This record gives sequence, structure tokens and C-alpha cells, in this order.
Amino acid sequence: MSNNLIRKAALLAGLIIATSFNSAQAQTKIAIGVPPVPEFVLPMIAIEKGYFKEHGIEAELQITHGGRTAALQSGSLQFAALGTPSLIQATDSGLDLVVSSGGAIASVKDQNYGIVTRAGSGIETPADFVGHKVAVSQIGDFFHIMSREWFRLNGVDWTKITFVESPFPQQPDLLKAGTVDAVVTTSPFLRGAQAPGVGDKTFYIAADLPDRLPPFLYASTREWADANRDTVAAFKAAMNQALTYQKSDLKGSLEIFSHFVKMPPEILSKLSISVLDTEVSPEQIQLWVEMMVKQDMLREFKPTETLFLD
Repeated sequence: MSNNLIRKAALLAGLIIATSFNSAQAQTKIAIGVPPVPEFVLPMIAIEKGYFKEHGIEAELQITHGGRTAALQSGSLQFAALGTPSLIQATDSGLDLVVSSGGAIASVKDQNYGIVTRAGSGIETPADFVGHKVAVSQIGDFFHIMSREWFRLNGVDWTKITFVESPFPQQPDLLKAGTVDAVVTTSPFLRGAQAPGVGDKTFYIAADLPDRLPPFLYASTREWADANRDTVAAFKAAMNQALTYQKSDLKGSLEIFSHFVKMPPEILSKLSISVLDTEVSPEQIQLWVEMMVKQDMLREFKPTETLFLD
């Protein structure tokens, strides 16, 4: 073989190797939307620890207080953390979304959320709430739905209770001022509502609700997920790695959370994380559907199996 042919062969081999290397290093870009709450730490961990990159994903995190469903529809997000009732309602309204990963799991043993009554309200039993005003973080969110279901299970007509909206941080002030008679709240705000002179009795409502309720999950549009099945699988694999880390190092997980949300140390030290779980089944989502049907929140919801890719 002539020297010229040898040089050409070497050059071709180099091009093939370089092309293969660049292909192997290619990263699929995605944007993930989450609220600034510790329970949404898994994608933060997956970014910080490089788990997404290990699976060929270049992830951007967008921390938002709302609008994630619309952002999925517009394509500015590929994955979004959604309250499970929000996903159900969006689908019931005609949007075509699918579950990409589970997010968290609620247990009947949970005492990180509940209904706290105002000091001096005189509320001692579920029946005593009738005629009173109760604050929830958002009308129609999972805390609102769960509290109404808790009242129903305890034989109370929740339509005779006035529910108003108030962000969690403001709820203790409303209790102290007597603006509301009770609040449905969660950690770390639960402690503020229970403070002496502010709150009185706490009803830990999880004990009466269905076990293993998934309060939120991660979703994508069906069109995008179907066209990017490998990326959806890679996303889930990275989230599983993040879950393993979160279970083994709570302090480290909260430190990663603070990197993304710039949480002051004095507040960070009081935070905890509920039980997270990347697995979620149609049967678990059906628990929400049944509650929402009883509360006349749905029109004609399709089988929960349709919320997953075939």
C-alpha cells in the first residue's frame, strides 16, 4: 500500500473514531419545571450529582410557582412536577399528558400535614368545623381535596364549611388574627400554626385517608414522550439514582436543595422531606379519581392506565 493510501486510510479511521466519540458524548437537552419545595429535590440531585449526564441528558431546572402545565403544552418544559389532582383535571379537560415518573408517596402514618384550629375556636371534633372558615393553600389542590374527603369520611358535609385560599407562610398570621378558624398546612409551616397562642388542636388527617396516595408526579405531553421514549427512560433512571442518594443522605439532599432555591441556613435547618417514590401505578392514581368524582370535580375521566405510555 502506498504512503498516500496509508495516510488516507488513517485519516478516514480518525474521522470515524471522532464521529463515534462525538455521538457518544451528545446530550439530549431537556427543561424540568418544579416548585421551590424540598419534595422536588430529586431532579436537583440528578443535576448536581451528574446522574442526568450519565444517561445522556443535559438538564435545565426551572423553579416556578405555577404555570407548569401550560409550559409543557408550549414545549418550554419537557418534564414538569404536577400535583396528581392537577394532572387528572388537565387530562379530564382534554390535555394529553402522561406520567414520566412518580414523585412522592403519602402514608396513613404521616404527621407532616394536617388541619390546625385557631386558639380559642372551640373546635374539638370534625363536626365542629361546620359554619367555620378554613384556609387552604389553593382551592382545588391536593390538600383541599384531601381535607374535604376527610370531612366526608367523618360524616361532615364539607359544603357547609367555607374554604378560602392563603399561601402556607401567611396561614399562622391568619389564625392569630382570627381571620380564619383553621388552616390546612404542612411542614415546615405546620410548626408556626401550632405555636402557643396561634393554634390549638391539630387533626392529622392522613390517618383516615387512603394509604399510598401519590401527592404529585412528573409528567410530559404524550406527543413528546412518545417521540422521545429513550429520553423518558433515561430521565426515570437518573431520578432513581437521585432517590437512592436522597434516602442515604438527607442532609446532603437539603444542601443541594438550598443551592437551587437559595434557602437561608436558619430555615434550611428546619426542613424535612416527605417520603419520595419514583414508582406510581394506575391504581394509586385511581384513589385520587375516586375522591374527585365524589367531590364533583370531573366530567368523564378516562381509565388511569391511559396516563401511561403503552
